[in-house]
Amino acid sequence: MRNTPPAELLRCPEPPPGFPEDEAATVPAPVRAAAIGLATAYAAIAAQLGRLIDWTAPGACAAPARATP
Repeated sequence: MRNTPPAELLRCPEPPPGFPEDEAATVPAPVRAAAIGLATAYAAIAAQLGRLIDWTAPGACAAPARATP
């Protein structure tokens, strides 16, 4: 027997808005590295969740656009 997860668990991840592109900032290297690390980890987890949802409900999540840090 196959159990279907609740609908809330099958909701595809939506990426949060990024940093504003029309602003400038000076960010120290350690802070920049931490921000890149967090963004990279978030992208990996969101991709994993999308793959899991697509495995459960094929075609449910559109392929996300790739962003470069």
